[in-house]
Amino acid sequence: MKRTAAFLLMLAATCTLLSGCYDGKEIDDQTYVIAIGLDKGETNKLRMTLQYAIPLAMGSSGVSGGGGGGGGEGESKSIGSMTLECPSVYSGLNMVNNSVGKQVNLSHAKVMVFSEDLAKDGRMVMLTRAITRGKEFRPNMVVAVSRGSAEDYLKSIKPRQEADPSKYYELKFSGYKYTGFIDQTQLHDFFIKEESTGAQAVAALVGVNTKNSTKEFSVGESSAPQKNRPVPFEGDYLAGNLPKVGDIKGEAMGLAVFNGPKMVGELDGEESTHYLMVTGKYGHAYVTFPDPIKKDFYIVVNLKQSRRPTYKIKLVDGKPNIKVEIKLEADYMSIQSGINYESEYNDIFERSAEKYLEEGIKRLLNRTSAEFHSDIFGFGNQYKSRFLTWDQWKNFQWLDRYKNSTFEVAVDVKVRRTGLTIRNAPIQGSEGEVQSP
Repeated sequence: MKRTAAFLLMLAATCTLLSGCYDGKEIDDQTYVIAIGLDKGETNKLRMTLQYAIPLAMGSSGVSGGGGGGGGEGESKSIGSMTLECPSVYSGLNMVNNSVGKQVNLSHAKVMVFSEDLAKDGRMVMLTRAITRGKEFRPNMVVAVSRGSAEDYLKSIKPRQEADPSKYYELKFSGYKYTGFIDQTQLHDFFIKEESTGAQAVAALVGVNTKNSTKEFSVGESSAPQKNRPVPFEGDYLAGNLPKVGDIKGEAMGLAVFNGPKMVGELDGEESTHYLMVTGKYGHAYVTFPDPIKKDFYIVVNLKQSRRPTYKIKLVDGKPNIKVEIKLEADYMSIQSGINYESEYNDIFERSAEKYLEEGIKRLLNRTSAEFHSDIFGFGNQYKSRFLTWDQWKNFQWLDRYKNSTFEVAVDVKVRRTGLTIRNAPIQGSEGEVQSP
């Protein structure tokens, strides 16, 4: 009995020691970084830009000025930035901690932006390997590649709609769910694919729009000429090239494609949408299609993925033959010609939309194999299950074989809803009624 009482007394005393917070840190004693930018340095290997939150400004008003959401005349008081040159990311953090009054905390960092130069020479992958080793960085940080300087991109971001500046990045890079123009590649996803033998990595493309006037708009900055289109569609752009002026200067549009450690190419917004459809990450977005009956008119639908895509992969004469089946649902948003597609010509539109998407997706697939030699879709991970041992799979060398792949694409589009208009009425004009075909 005495032994039991003594044991309980010792246990109670031990519990009081365990309840301490000797390693606790006060919130006010830390500087919270929300974004990191990495460029090539002039005097050292790296130029690192840290964008951090200013809690006092966030607590008082959080913003200055009005409207907009990312850059402009009014400076956001809720964020600050510091740029320095250093030999490595960790030595740079040491230098920052020596410069600011509070210890740098990276637990709320939302995005890491690498310059295009670092991505193309392979140093981006070297840096991500070092970063994933440290506990300072969260694995769910978004990885992006800047078309130009990462420092310039971060300094163009001055959120004024959100009191919490980290919320800006969180919402911005989750926008792929309703636009389809980028992919939200996170640090751990990028690292895994960079090490994978059956898939290769992509990262969101970002950039700074420097246009100050609508007179600077140019069709040549789009990919429409390469696609033989008379006018650009909404996805025919890369980050920094969008035809817009205003307070918002920072843009995210397109994907950076990697082959092993190096960036080998770029995909525009439309190709990013097709990438999401093939990988099953596509949510929904407004998509423009040419009118199949009336030339120079367009039909806009809200397109969403109804179920995950399916793949059938086989070897033909030693070369991968990959068949992709995609099922989509559409809701009519706009029919410019006024033709009654809702009931009389719905089948014509569905077949036309299927053909249009099949051509675009097949063009993307062929580009990744023939031009980039990069399996960014992860078809190799699907085919890997046919091998009994790891050595058999490794010796198969899928990533080398992918460049000789052939593709078959089958898209199924079903229009489910017509919006608040059940039937289009013929349009009256100065020359009389515009007749349906």
